Amino acid sequence: MSDNDYYHHERPELVALVPQDAGRVLDVGCGAGAMSAAIRRERGAGELWGMEIVPSMAKKAEANPALDKVLAGNVEERVAELPEGYFDCIVAGDVLEHLVDPWATLARLHAALKPGGLFICSIPNIRNLSFILKLLFKGSFEYKDSGVMDRTHLRFFARRDVEQLFRGAGFEHPEVSKLRPKPGLFKVLARAVFGDLVIKGFLVTARK
Repeated sequence: MSDNDYYHHERPELVALVPQDAGRVLDVGCGAGAMSAAIRRERGAGELWGMEIVPSMAKKAEANPALDKVLAGNVEERVAELPEGYFDCIVAGDVLEHLVDPWATLARLHAALKPGGLFICSIPNIRNLSFILKLLFKGSFEYKDSGVMDRTHLRFFARRDVEQLFRGAGFEHPEVSKLRPKPGLFKVLARAVFGDLVIKGFLVTARK
């Protein structure tokens, strides 16, 4: 995946889950603000904040009219600046796996949500056949530029790890489903037989 795709993707599967007319929304890892713009356009968000660690992308986000405020810098450092009980919805598309301490950061993001607020995120699934078979037969993790084995990933999660991560941060009933489910009888049967082993990424929703 090119930098242009990585930082300018609207992520429609995440946008669709943002409550309609959400008052205040935080886009963690907002890139240039493409997903924020889609949230503003399609979900009618009233106030949009972004957080972005890459300086060049943060500058683009600051110039994006869809965003009201951008916190540039390391999310793990700047998360302490978020007001408590402020946001109706927080979205983090493929962010938590890049953090040194996603457990503490998610707990702080939980605190920034209003009671009843919704957290939406995507996160890779390390327990999938494509990775397991490559590790088994090639004897190597074989890091890549994107995907489950993105070389910038610091943490790796299977379903149970994701559930524990969210419960530990204060979310009582996180819902974990397949990210971008593909249609077709074969895909449906494969998921029925192999479960998470044929899932490369999870879509997580959790309410405070």
